[in-house]
Amino acid sequence: MRDFVIKPLNQACMDACQLRVDNLTKPIYSLAQLEKIAVRLAGIYNVEQPNHIKNGVLIFAGDTAVDGMQNHTKGQESLAAVTRLGSGHSATGAAAKKLEADVTIVDVGLEQDTAAVKGIVNKKVANGARFFGKAPAMTAEEMEATLEVGFQMADELAAKGVQAVALGNVGERSLLSGLAVTAAITGYPMAELLTDNECTLSIQEKADRLSATLQRYALSGDEPLKVLQSVGSLDIAAMVGFYLGAAVNRMAVVFDNAVTGSALLVARAINPAVMDFVFQSAAYNEPVHKAQMKFLGISPFLYYDLEMDEAVGSVMGLSVVDASLHMLNDMKTFGEATVTVAEDGPGNKRQDGR
Repeated sequence: MRDFVIKPLNQACMDACQLRVDNLTKPIYSLAQLEKIAVRLAGIYNVEQPNHIKNGVLIFAGDTAVDGMQNHTKGQESLAAVTRLGSGHSATGAAAKKLEADVTIVDVGLEQDTAAVKGIVNKKVANGARFFGKAPAMTAEEMEATLEVGFQMADELAAKGVQAVALGNVGERSLLSGLAVTAAITGYPMAELLTDNECTLSIQEKADRLSATLQRYALSGDEPLKVLQSVGSLDIAAMVGFYLGAAVNRMAVVFDNAVTGSALLVARAINPAVMDFVFQSAAYNEPVHKAQMKFLGISPFLYYDLEMDEAVGSVMGLSVVDASLHMLNDMKTFGEATVTVAEDGPGNKRQDGR
């Protein structure tokens, strides 16, 4: 993996932004997450009052366990999904259009060939990740190449002036890799991460089998790259590289589901400073995502009961980031509005009429 340096947030800009937020014509701290997002953006962009940022949407596509017994569709579902996304006729595209955000779809590991698919950036490293129950999901060379794709995409988007990115994924069986990565990084019991389904095995039986598989690799959260290579996937590896590259380039990244969350777990284990640049959006009603949020200490702020990938949750979260900047710039301070500041109450030491 390439060498990189993530610089800390600009505290002076954050302090100045916080003072403006506190003096907006509202009860102090009343806009909660919107206030916190705006202040952190000031620290990311090194400016006291950020405004009019350029948004983007980035989706990495890769299939998981392509040599496994459960691969009945041979990547056809993923191919259909990226074809629809590339045509612009998707929920993601519709939401992104409202934010004036270009959607970039990158094939890093789909089983099917996408060379002829409109709107797809082809950076394929392999035709899918292998089933980790048989062998490591990727070779070391494949993992390194895919991490570099993520870094490259961060550099490319930054060069285009993109400042905030909604990150997403497409791929068959991606949650299987997300589950394994989450279990390995967090150390949480496998049974807590599983849901009951139509499988003939009980949750405990499935947990025992998956745990035994992970134990063969002797995985630990202290060795995130080993975790990624052993039980990850190509799309997750690309997102790990992108998270780190985005932080280097001082871009904000909004993530959503358990697959994007598993990539963040790996990126955080590599360099905890990446957390300053990421924003969670939607809550998902499944245990892997809930475990990730618990481990990261994050409370999602959107509850849409979403059941699809393709960056839909991230784009909706990006709209909240956009709303925070409207709050910061469209609202007036007490001084700008010539409104008298209360001399008592919780804001009396911060709201001074400026």
